[in-house]
Amino acid sequence: MGVSRHLAVIGDGATAAAFLAATDARQGDQLTIIGPWVGRLGAGRVYADHGSGDAWRFGYLLDRPNAAMGRGFAGWLAGQWPELRQEIVAYQPRHLARWHAALSAGDFDAFAAPRALYGRFLSEQSRTRLADLAETGVAIRLVPGIASDIAREGEMFRITLSTGEAIRADRVDVATGGPANQRFGSDAGPTAFTTLHGNERAIAEVLTPGQEVTCLGASPDVLDVLHFLRSVRPDDEMALRVIRGEKAPYLEADPDYRALKDAGRIVEEPGHVDWVYAEAPGQVRVRFRRADGERVERTVPVAINTAGAGEHLAVDLLISGLIAKGWLRLDEGRKGLVVRADLSAEMDGLRYLSSAVRRVGDTPLDGEPTGTAAMARLIRAGAV
Repeated sequence: MGVSRHLAVIGDGATAAAFLAATDARQGDQLTIIGPWVGRLGAGRVYADHGSGDAWRFGYLLDRPNAAMGRGFAGWLAGQWPELRQEIVAYQPRHLARWHAALSAGDFDAFAAPRALYGRFLSEQSRTRLADLAETGVAIRLVPGIASDIAREGEMFRITLSTGEAIRADRVDVATGGPANQRFGSDAGPTAFTTLHGNERAIAEVLTPGQEVTCLGASPDVLDVLHFLRSVRPDDEMALRVIRGEKAPYLEADPDYRALKDAGRIVEEPGHVDWVYAEAPGQVRVRFRRADGERVERTVPVAINTAGAGEHLAVDLLISGLIAKGWLRLDEGRKGLVVRADLSAEMDGLRYLSSAVRRVGDTPLDGEPTGTAAMARLIRAGAV
């Protein structure tokens, strides 16, 4: 047996679960996993379940078919479908109608299941992996918390948590998630929201019957807004306005989006959002530019930022610190990050992966899928 090592994974979402699945930890090693939701490792924030009292539970769907989400997921769905079906029908009966053709054919590869179910699957896989590692003699520690800094201390890394605790490790894999939405000035207020996720309850409380909701940008989060509104107001007619300046084939490919657009319930406003001011409840001023340069300003009752990362790389404090140290390298346009072919950062012993990565070695990721399955494939390919 070789010299024991202390390995650390920072993050608790799907990419952290992929790092765990690919770890080379062996007997005598210690493996520490740090994250705010480490108890549901694999689900993180993106694939987390919601409460039994939340109308939007199971509302958000995967962004690609089940078959594309990696080995085993479609089979897991098929094996548990009688029980899962009862859960889904209690909250989102429209999903079953949407998937009718695939389910009738027994094709669990073809449709996109609720993200929370994928999170459940990943959590189960992670628990099994941790149990297997523990059985082989790896010491496991799960630390609920947020890592705020990574520094060198001799031959080791020192990971500082927001509580002040320091954890030392020989190697560190960082998977704290991708960039936040691009911001537009004073764009947060009683009826203006910087993101849908985490704000569902507050948004539901300000909605009134027949009220139009404006999406600021055309990222895939627009589809989440659509399903959220259908969940919290199932008997209310959808009124959604989408300010979009970029192509968004994922919207047009969605049957619900297409049907609502054809029915006039979704209106697309061409333009790029420049500035948002949450003036007062029910009064959100939005300024945007059309393709011909014309500037338009209007006041809307409710606005939700669905812009995606946009032109700005809004990463968390830990990643900002690694960029400042030179341990993570920005790409030429300073809009994304670059890692080596084995996912290593500029500091040996540190690996990083998220949707903020634009290039792996000599391979650009622009235009490539950056979802969980793609991340898992990259990690398996770069595992050492």
